This record gives sequence, structure tokens and C-alpha cells, in this order.
Amino acid sequence: MNTARNIAGILVAGLMLMGSQASYAGIAGKVQFASGSVQLVSADGKSHALHKGELISENDTVATAKDSTAQIRMLDGGLIAIRPESELKFDTFVFDGEQDGSEKSFFSLLKGGMRAITGLVGQIHKPNYRISTPTTTIGIRGTDHETYVVVPGSALAATVPVGTYNKVNAGGTVMTNAAGAVNIQPNQMGYAGASSQAPQLQPVNLAIFTVSPAPAPQSTSGKSQVRATSVVDNSVLGQGAIQGTAGVASLANSGRAPIIGKFGGVTAPAQTIIF
Repeated sequence: MNTARNIAGILVAGLMLMGSQASYAGIAGKVQFASGSVQLVSADGKSHALHKGELISENDTVATAKDSTAQIRMLDGGLIAIRPESELKFDTFVFDGEQDGSEKSFFSLLKGGMRAITGLVGQIHKPNYRISTPTTTIGIRGTDHETYVVVPGSALAATVPVGTYNKVNAGGTVMTNAAGAVNIQPNQMGYAGASSQAPQLQPVNLAIFTVSPAPAPQSTSGKSQVRATSVVDNSVLGQGAIQGTAGVASLANSGRAPIIGKFGGVTAPAQTIIF
């Protein structure tokens, strides 16, 4: 916990030093990279091209065009990766380096997809983190998860039903709306087609997400054993494997490659996130 607070304190201090550009209050995070055509729309409706190093504040919306992505390092150490043709609004973000119940991290995913590796907000006070979509609200249980909103008229709407899809890679989430709720565990996917329809578990939709293969048993001296593995960024890695490389080649140029990088938890040092 002390390590988590120290890292959060460093992030806070770093952003406060940039006070000439924006005040600390209301800052949600910092852009680690923006690839392609990425726009930031502020609360007053003004928009401009988003660039690496720029601060993201409450009520800002990040919109990506086709073949464009963005990565945001949140002030609490979390990571957000935004997929092509997506719109994500940073509704509310409150964090002063302490998990005292006042912290908040609320997003609205209007269309398209994102992957979130949550930081300190929501780690203790779960209701203080949520993602709202047109059909459901997504809460966490401490997690690495992906959410995708298929809207009418989009390219995916021609092949999959309109609605919200949520897949968990580690930890857990809960999808809730007026009609019901469903808990989602690692390598499971929840779906909510409308706000009036209860969310439900479905097989992972491979048109939207990737999945990890099951660990393969290996034989040693005639004895069958399962090699120790760890799931990192939706790829299964064995002992001695280099994290952040497995499965990347097969996902290159797919437009839905998972985040890669060595994640030692929400307070790990800075990593590179690649779609």
C-alpha cells in the first residue's frame, strides 16, 4: 500500500508541476501517446488534435478516427487504451493520492472500445469507479477489462448485435441496468443489448475481443505436468517467456490487438500500451 501511495504521489506531483498549462483540480491523466487522428473535445465544445504529453481533464472527450488509438495514464496509476472509431468521456475524476472514499473515476463510453487497467481509485471503494454506456453501467472488482459499445450504423453493427460488450482479462466486473445485473470473471464476456434488457453472459465474441489459449500440458520424464503460466494482456506466457511479446504478431494490424507490456499490478512503472 505504501508503494502504491508513493507512486500516486509522484504522479500527482508531476502533474502539479505542469500548473502553467492547467490546474491540478480536475486533471484525470496524461496522454502517453496518440496515433493517427485523435481529437480532444473539451467541456465547452472546443476540439483540437490530441498530442502526447497533453493533460486530460474532467468532462473532456477523446474521439479516435479509423486506424487511430490513444493511451492515457490516469493520475491514480491506471491505464486507459482507446480503440479506433471510439468516443470516451472522462466524466469525473477525483484523486488526491489517498483512498479515503472521496476518490472517484467515472467514464462514459459513447461508442467503440476501450481497455482499462484500473488504478487506485476503486481498489478499496468499488462503487467509486464505473463506466457508463447507453445500455449498462460497468463496475469493477479490481480488474483489467475491455468494453465495446456497438452503435447502429457502425461497421460492427453489420455483423454483431448492437449493445455493450464487456470482457474481463483479470479480476472481475459487474454489468448493471434497470433490468438486472451479471458478474463477469476472467475470459468471460457480458452483453447488454438495451437498458431494458438484463445483462447476460455470452461466449466471448471473437469479432470484438481476443481470448487466451488454455495452457498446454507438457511431459517430463514420462510424467504429465502443466507448465506454470501467467496470462498477460490476453496471451498465455510460460516461465521464462518475455512478457509483452506473446501473441503480438498474430494480432498485428487487426485493429483489436490487446494492450501489451509488463504489468505488475496497477502501480507498476510506466509501460507502453499498443493496440
